[in-house]
Amino acid sequence: MTPSHHPSHALLIDHAAGNLAAGQAFVVAAHVSACAACRGEVELAEAVGGALLADLTPADMAPDALARALARIERPTPAKASPPVRPDWIIVPPDVLEAAHKRRRWAAPGVWVAPVAKGPGDLRTYLLRVGAGMSVPRHTHRGSEMVCVLKGAFVDGDHTYRPGDFAYSDAEIEHRPEVTSDGECVCLFAARGALIPRDWVGRVFQPFVRI
Repeated sequence: MTPSHHPSHALLIDHAAGNLAAGQAFVVAAHVSACAACRGEVELAEAVGGALLADLTPADMAPDALARALARIERPTPAKASPPVRPDWIIVPPDVLEAAHKRRRWAAPGVWVAPVAKGPGDLRTYLLRVGAGMSVPRHTHRGSEMVCVLKGAFVDGDHTYRPGDFAYSDAEIEHRPEVTSDGECVCLFAARGALIPRDWVGRVFQPFVRI
């Protein structure tokens, strides 16, 4: 399935340049893994950036720079078990799989959350699973929020978001996304600040969900 909702061109360029915080980069990378068009745009931006770097005047290096680089290369890397693959998800960075495997907690019936990364500032990255046919309580946002659908689908207003689709929200948006009735939905979020609930359901459940 080809994604229908994409990051902005500016966001893709920032991703290619390495200007995004780690959590935001995870969300964009998940979308890029599923979207050939955006993947091509990121690869083009990386190629252009590499060509521009080639034209820069080389900077002087410290006398021991080579020795320190070689020392880091030769240092053995601690063995780390790979997290289990999720064949029912789109491709995601290993840190996201590890979070789902080790840090998942049930927050309410049909809802689980798994923190992925923190910072800088109030940026939080997490996985959220919501059961089939369930709605997220009506809310708005304290800052920007990036979302990529990893599995399932949800409806927000006139749009349906499916695996690989990217969504962006901010403080100007108030909404109540609803998972479709054909199965659970798992999404990866990178959000600045906690949600602002707009109904009593959200105010009751937010202390448990903590997003």
